[in-house]
Amino acid sequence: MDTGHEDSFVVFVRDDRTRPDTPQALERMSVHCNSYAEARRIKQEFLHSGRECVIRFVGPTGGGD
Repeated sequence: MDTGHEDSFVVFVRDDRTRPDTPQALERMSVHCNSYAEARRIKQEFLHSGRECVIRFVGPTGGGD
């Protein structure tokens, strides 16, 4: 398992939304960010250029007991 970007946020750019694929099939990894704030800033830059994108957390999740 690749742990090079563990505990980071990744901005995925969504390509052609007219295709009938699922949203995840249309996404391609673009930028790894160390903080959510950084990822939001980059997402806004993509939005200003007319590109749709999504931010995903990469790392362990949960918490449990």
